[in-house]
Amino acid sequence: MHPAAVTFDIGGVIYSDDVFKRAVFIALNKLSNGVTQDEFDQVYNAHLKSQSGSLRSKLCEKFLGSLEKKSELMQIATDNWIFTPNDLYKDAKACITAMKDTGAKIGIVANQPASSVNSLKSDHLFELIDFLGISALVGIEKPDIKIFELAIKELAVDPAKAIHIGNRIDTDVIPAKKLGMKTVWVRRGEANPDPTDDDLKQADITVNDLSNLPALIAAL
Repeated sequence: MHPAAVTFDIGGVIYSDDVFKRAVFIALNKLSNGVTQDEFDQVYNAHLKSQSGSLRSKLCEKFLGSLEKKSELMQIATDNWIFTPNDLYKDAKACITAMKDTGAKIGIVANQPASSVNSLKSDHLFELIDFLGISALVGIEKPDIKIFELAIKELAVDPAKAIHIGNRIDTDVIPAKKLGMKTVWVRRGEANPDPTDDDLKQADITVNDLSNLPALIAAL
């Protein structure tokens, strides 16, 4: 396959998901009487295995008693949700560059704060990107298929000639497939650590990292 466009998730694909994990843990401890790392990890790891529902809602209900403070929780978390060069996966820029060099347009489709744009700029990735489908900027969050439709529209490509790269089956692979895009499941970050056989068959390509991905896409 020689895709006309390649869209990338950010967390777990370009930058480590540990950044969000740390940010929301800090926020929970500011709004509660205290949450231990073990308590937090139990909810977090159970969520990864379920691959359904909102982690933010689950954390609010478990540690704050209701969803009343969800907005406040996310405001505090967002203030600490800042990617640094140390959070950038070493294989990310090379993969994006390789796909760009094939003539493919590059898009971002990610549930991320606006501050992620500054990180992309400081790490010299921004200039490689043709469309920024960042939820805080476009007002749509995955798994809403509309964010993928917006990417396809703005990149001006046939969805059958586009491929999406993400680390979640529920928010990346499934909605992109519904639109007719090819998909890559990257098993890191918030990816389900215990996938079923059906999970492993969902995406066109399943990888643990991006190191050999351009060649795998070319062979698709």
